[in-house]
Amino acid sequence: MTIRPPRRPFLVAVTLLALALRLVWNLVVHPPAEHIYSDMAGYFERSTALLDAPLRKDPSAAFFPYGTHVLLALVRAVFGRENHAAPAVLYALLGASLVPLVSLLVERIGRGRIAPRIAALVACFYYPWISLGGYFLSELPFTVCVTAAALFSLRLVDTGRAREAYLFGAAVALGATFRPQILLSLPLLSLVWLARRRALPRVRPAHLARALVPIVLVLAVSAARFHHHMGRVGLISANGPLNYAFGRCHAVDIEARTRGYYASFGPPPMGYLAYRDKKYPGAFVRLDPALGVKLTVQGTMWNEGPFHALARKCVATTGLVRQARYALGHVVLLWGYNIVWPDSGTDEYRRLMRRAIDLHNVLLLPPMLVAFAASVRRHLARHALLSAHLVALVLMAMIYFGDVRYRVPYDGIVIALAFDGYTRLLGWVRSILPRSVRV
Repeated sequence: MTIRPPRRPFLVAVTLLALALRLVWNLVVHPPAEHIYSDMAGYFERSTALLDAPLRKDPSAAFFPYGTHVLLALVRAVFGRENHAAPAVLYALLGASLVPLVSLLVERIGRGRIAPRIAALVACFYYPWISLGGYFLSELPFTVCVTAAALFSLRLVDTGRAREAYLFGAAVALGATFRPQILLSLPLLSLVWLARRRALPRVRPAHLARALVPIVLVLAVSAARFHHHMGRVGLISANGPLNYAFGRCHAVDIEARTRGYYASFGPPPMGYLAYRDKKYPGAFVRLDPALGVKLTVQGTMWNEGPFHALARKCVATTGLVRQARYALGHVVLLWGYNIVWPDSGTDEYRRLMRRAIDLHNVLLLPPMLVAFAASVRRHLARHALLSAHLVALVLMAMIYFGDVRYRVPYDGIVIALAFDGYTRLLGWVRSILPRSVRV
């Protein structure tokens, strides 16, 4: 007897609605081609350089993760270099794919048929994802990879199929090419498996080995690419030391200078903290620069030595207590005190993004924390697998710096845990009500 997959007409309808909405946004309301500046211009220019000379050695090409500009180069190679509509359509497809991914994730972790449908609607109209889909950035494809990895991990737990292990590994591997921070989830997921093996009986060491196959392959190619451009050992990108220096020094801007070379970078959340310092001097979450708001190193942006030296100097100057406050403030920045860039820099979309963040913090964050706390219970190992990704996100923010924009790719997991949290809260409310008024 052949078992057919369940029909999901509602999910298909909402996915098509999400695609239509994003096509209108990307092609009419907010075409990404009209917003090619700053980071977006960098990705687009690197995709052009890749098309012009794919084997050219260029250290700057290894500064940022390569997934986004390779994706753009592939689309432009197929549909034409000046066809800006094609990558816009691709980003719309990626955004629409989050609807079934989130709905199926909620279905795996929760109970009932209503929650997955509501989650599909939330994913359909979730403005931060719609907004980021209107820019040629890494966040949207990374969001798809993170959410897919979370879903495949739960499917592996439920089915024990080898295919799910390979799919999980592929999602992590591809995600790492867009943002290597996803690799921080791997040791935490392994710890969950080791600690909850009895609650995850279908997951065997062979599954972990299969998951590592695509990850190792992609990292090997990435390391070869990094060495080709940089002439030294590395994995995916060379911007880690710069970000680490920002996290340890709390500068608004760091510039690199050497003969015939100048570049500077300033992450938006540090600028927000500087603005906050003027309004609330002495607040716990503040900039509090170690050596000054603007710092300079001798070298290029991709030379790691000067940035590590700068970070060590900042740590020695501040001491561990101030560094600990930096780290806690970075975690707060994942949810507040800043607005998702690039919308934060526009008069037209800044207020809309602010309202979306407020809704997230009111409607999703509290129940997510309930489910997150419940995941420590031994029988909720599947919840712990999702929570591990959020722990990795928090650790990344503590080491480097936080930003709502860096959290948004994990919001599919936040949504799934939030729906489970609502179920637990409702169950608790029902348990304390008199039997005569329970529904």
